Amino acid sequence: MQQEEQLSGEESLNLINRMIQEAKGYSYETGLAAIIYGFTAIVCSGLSFLREKEIIQFPFHPFYLMVPVFFIQSWVQYREEKKKLAKTFTDEAIDYIWIGFFLCVLAALCAGFAGIHYIQISFIIIVAALAAFLTGMVSKMRYMIVSGFICWALGIISFFVLNPYIYLLLTAVAIVIYVVPGFLLNAYFKKQQHGR
Repeated sequence: MQQEEQLSGEESLNLINRMIQEAKGYSYETGLAAIIYGFTAIVCSGLSFLREKEIIQFPFHPFYLMVPVFFIQSWVQYREEKKKLAKTFTDEAIDYIWIGFFLCVLAALCAGFAGIHYIQISFIIIVAALAAFLTGMVSKMRYMIVSGFICWALGIISFFVLNPYIYLLLTAVAIVIYVVPGFLLNAYFKKQQHGR
C-alpha cells in the first residue's frame, strides 16, 4: 500500500486559499495583455494586407512586429500574475489553452517555410477559435464561447479567401477574440476594484 504524500502546513493553506478564491469567483485580470495583443494583430494584419496589395512597401513581413510585442505582452501578463492573491485551477487551465495556441501558431509559421502561405492563416484562425471556445467553456464566459463559433465560421470562409483579403478576416478575429474580451475584462476589473 502506497503512503499518501503529506502536505506541509503552508502547502495546505495555499491549497485551501486557492479553492476559496476559486469558489468566490476571484479574478485578477485587467485585460491589458489581450488588448495589446489584439491591437498589434490588427495593425500587423492591416500592414500585411497593404503590403500584399502593393499599396505600401515594407522592409520585412509586418508580422515580425509581433516578436517584440510578444515580450511586452508576456511582461504585462507576468506583472498581473504576481498581483494575484491565488492562482486558481481555472487560471491554470486557461494559461495552458493559450500556450497550446501559441505553439500551434509557431507550427503554422514553420509551415510558411515550406511554401504554404495563406492556408497557414486559415489554420491560425481555426486554432484561435478553438482556444477562444475552450477558454469560454472553462471560464464560463458566454462571450468567448460565441466568439469561438464566430471565428470557426470565419476560419471556414478563409479557406475560400486564399488571397490578401484573408488578412481582413484575421483582423476580424483579433477584434472578436482579443480586443473585445480585453475591454470586457478591463471593465470587470475596474468594477471589481471599486467594489473592494
